[in-house]
Amino acid sequence: MKIQIDFYHWDNICPISNEIISLLEKYKENFEIQIYDITHNFKKAREQDMYYPFLTVVNRKYRFYSPISEDFVKKLLLGKIPREELYRPMLGKSEKSFDILPIKKDNYLLASKCTARNNCVGVPCKINMYHQASVDVFGFMNVKDNILLGGAEFYPSNIVPYDIPKGDDIAFITCVYMSDENYDYKSAPLRALEEHLSYKYSKVIVISDEIGLFPNGDLEFFIRNGYIDEKIVFKDDYCKLHLLSKVL
Repeated sequence: MKIQIDFYHWDNICPISNEIISLLEKYKENFEIQIYDITHNFKKAREQDMYYPFLTVVNRKYRFYSPISEDFVKKLLLGKIPREELYRPMLGKSEKSFDILPIKKDNYLLASKCTARNNCVGVPCKINMYHQASVDVFGFMNVKDNILLGGAEFYPSNIVPYDIPKGDDIAFITCVYMSDENYDYKSAPLRALEEHLSYKYSKVIVISDEIGLFPNGDLEFFIRNGYIDEKIVFKDDYCKLHLLSKVL
């Protein structure tokens, strides 16, 4: 009996999704694979307690939140269930900012370096996604000498498929990045994004793990930046996800 792999993704809000789909296509003869785009399927997202840009479920039981790789798939081929380690590096709290730039279509390739890919194949799809949502500024990034140091991005809450509060006056923080053991490069672009959003929105919300950093967080980072911890929306052995908010 073939191993079942269900892959859920929210369009290309994280451009790595495209890469994972290509990987699964390569092994479609080896596994029973189902791919679900939950962009317009709020019910499916709710059923799966999905608050991440993508989710891989093996045999309808084992949930994996971070990007899967060829090594991951090869372990499954051997009948082994991979173990996902919590991403929790040391974090510097001393803020440092350089050039704080709006993330737009013309410079998103630089912002996409948060994926640790030089030429992430999902970049054009991510740009098109924001274009269809009539969003010109995706977020803000902290840059020095054309090197990405940190960033924060958002999406209108009304068209976010996750089970979150929605409204014309609510913006949703999709991702904050990157991590550094010496400095906090994320707070400055987050504040720039909040200022930008304040002209249209009255409130911003975010989902963050309590101690892990993927794709946001950790929780203490947002508390430090003035966010209120509203409630826990999901928890399992890997993560404990909180809904946080901030009045703009």
